[in-house]
Amino acid sequence: MLTPARSLDRFPVVRTQNADEMCAALERIYAKPTLHLGAAAEKVDVAINCYPLKYITLGNTKYGIGVNLVYPQSELVMKTFPIRGRGDAKVDACAAPLDPQHSVTVSPHMHFAVKLDANYETLLLLIKPAVLVEKLEAITGKVLSEPLRFCPVQDYADPAAKALRDHFLFLVEMVNASPVPLPRLLLEEYEETLAVMFLHANRHNHSVLLEQLAPDLAPWQLARAQDYIEAHAERAITVDELAAVTGVSVLALSAAFRRARGVSLAEFVCAVRLRRARDQLQHPSAATTVAAIASASGYADIERFEQDYAATFGEDPGQTLARSKGPGASIN
Repeated sequence: MLTPARSLDRFPVVRTQNADEMCAALERIYAKPTLHLGAAAEKVDVAINCYPLKYITLGNTKYGIGVNLVYPQSELVMKTFPIRGRGDAKVDACAAPLDPQHSVTVSPHMHFAVKLDANYETLLLLIKPAVLVEKLEAITGKVLSEPLRFCPVQDYADPAAKALRDHFLFLVEMVNASPVPLPRLLLEEYEETLAVMFLHANRHNHSVLLEQLAPDLAPWQLARAQDYIEAHAERAITVDELAAVTGVSVLALSAAFRRARGVSLAEFVCAVRLRRARDQLQHPSAATTVAAIASASGYADIERFEQDYAATFGEDPGQTLARSKGPGASIN
C-alpha cells in the first residue's frame, strides 16, 4: 500500500486552508462541492494532487480536518482508492464505507456526498465515460442501448477489484518514482489496460455482455490481428482498433488467440517488441543503447526489460549490443 509521501505529491494542484480555494481546485478536477465543516472549524487543511493522462486522470486528496462534501453531478466516472483514515459515502441512495478495503465508483450524473475523518486520504481514478463505452463495445461487439451505470460499492475481496487496485497503485508508484517522464508507449498502454480492467472489475448494467462465451474465429481473422499487431507494435494498440480490423469483438479475439497461439494478445505484443529490440541491438547505430531500446519497447524499468529479453533469447541485451558494436563501445 502507498504511504502518504508517495501519493502524487510531486504533482500538486493546491495546498490550502482556504475553503474556496479547495472547492475551486476540486471543480477543475471533478466537480465543485458544497462544503460543510464542523461547528468548531473555520479553516480546511487540504492537499490536492493531480496527474492527467490522455483520457484518465490520477488524483490524490489529503484532509487534515473532518469534512462533509456534497458534489453535484459530474460528466466523469470516478473511483476512489482510500489509503488511510475512513469515511462514509452516499452515491444516489446507496450508502457505503470508505476505508483501505472499500471504495466507491461514481457514474456520470450521479449525486455523490462524503463525510470524512480528519486523517482521510484517497487516491482517485477519473475516466471519461465515452472511453469506457468505446472499449466495452469493442470488447463485446455490441452497441450499448443505454449509458453505463456502475454499482457504487466495491469490496477488495473480489479478485478482479483487487487486481484493478494493484495495477492502479503500481502506475502511481511508477509516476512517483520516475525522475523523468515515463515512456509515452508505456503510459498509453497502461491507460488502455486500466480502462479494460475497470469494466471487468466494476459491476455495471452491461456486465452480462462480458460474461458471454466467445465464439471461434476464422483463421483469416486471427491472421489479420497478428499482421496488424506486427505492423503497429511500435505504438499502443487499442482494443477498438483490433475490433475494427478483424470485424469481431475483442472478447472473441482474445479467447481465440489464446486457443490458437497459446499466448494472450498482450504476450504476443510483448514478443513482437522483444524481437524488434533484438534486431535493433544486432544492427545498432553509434547512438544505440540498451536503455533507449528498453524505453522504445515500452519498458519503464530497464531491469524488467533485461529479464524478459534474457528469458526469451538466452542472453542479456547488453551482451547482444556489445557483440554487435565490438570491443570498447558504449552500450548503456
